[in-house]
Amino acid sequence: MTGEATIEVSRVLPAPVDEVFRWWTDEELLGRWMSPTGSVDAEVDLRVGGSFRIVMKDAGMQIDHTGEYFEIDRPHRLVFSWRSPYTGGATMVSVSFEAEGRTSTRLVIVHSGLPEAVADGHQGGWGAMAGRLAAELAAA
Repeated sequence: MTGEATIEVSRVLPAPVDEVFRWWTDEELLGRWMSPTGSVDAEVDLRVGGSFRIVMKDAGMQIDHTGEYFEIDRPHRLVFSWRSPYTGGATMVSVSFEAEGRTSTRLVIVHSGLPEAVADGHQGGWGAMAGRLAAELAAA
């Protein structure tokens, strides 16, 4: 019997909260990091009830991700659904942004409702994306 799993990724990023939040909500900036590897096409309608589309591209593969925004508390929290070929339907992602001093942000990503069989892969994927975001912010 398989159930649902929840994963969490936490990372301190080298930028203020407002800037990190912007990198999560701007199409052009999402396109620079929102995939574990390869490139990204992003479309964002940033409003409660609005949707997004993230297309991850790498090594001849293309993986479509879509979702809907349920909560936008700028610059502290985002809550959205997450659908991909691997989630078996809509799952839920909450992202919190907390200041750590004036120049750093603690990012916490909680992804719930995942099929147990894909939880480890999503843990690694979100971790890799957080790493790419950290590198982009450090270079900005």
